[in-house]
Amino acid sequence: MSRLQAVGVMLVALGLIYALLYAAWVRKGREHASAAIAAERRRTEDSADPNHAPPTPAPKVKDDRTAQVVVEGTYVSTTTAASRLERVTVEGLGHRAKATLTVNRGQADQLVRIDRRGESTVVIPAGRLVSVRRDRGMAGKFIGANRMVVLQWKTPEGDVYQTGFLPRFRADVDTIESALWWHTGATDTPAPEGDPTA
Repeated sequence: MSRLQAVGVMLVALGLIYALLYAAWVRKGREHASAAIAAERRRTEDSADPNHAPPTPAPKVKDDRTAQVVVEGTYVSTTTAASRLERVTVEGLGHRAKATLTVNRGQADQLVRIDRRGESTVVIPAGRLVSVRRDRGMAGKFIGANRMVVLQWKTPEGDVYQTGFLPRFRADVDTIESALWWHTGATDTPAPEGDPTA
């Protein structure tokens, strides 16, 4: 086999590999299409501009049920409930980004709102939130301590997903849990059985 033929065979093989990868990506997007309901189409302003200052968050209020709880941190990713390693690809829900998590205790349609910089905003209504737990990580980031907040939620079709948020400050984990425990009645749910990273 000449060098030219060898190069041709290699190019064909690479083309097949890329085609298979693309097909797998499209298939996964179709499987997770129901998760798109959590993403708002409007994107938050990208913070790549060094002159851009993020909006000042609303003050935290502890006792008023209609008040907002605002926490700065990192949106990690959204995965399926069955596996925290199976990242959701639709609407950029698998992309990590700096974000602000807001708990709107007086707004059932936007109980949890995660404004991601440069990505679509994630909204979880009260009726779709299933549980809240702490975890060491999920697809996108793993840490040593249980200080990542994982929100499990469901779609109208019954599909269940989980969204991870890592607060900038450890104390904010308690703040988020305290703001949501009355709604779900479930916190610190163990990771799915059989998860190799648990």
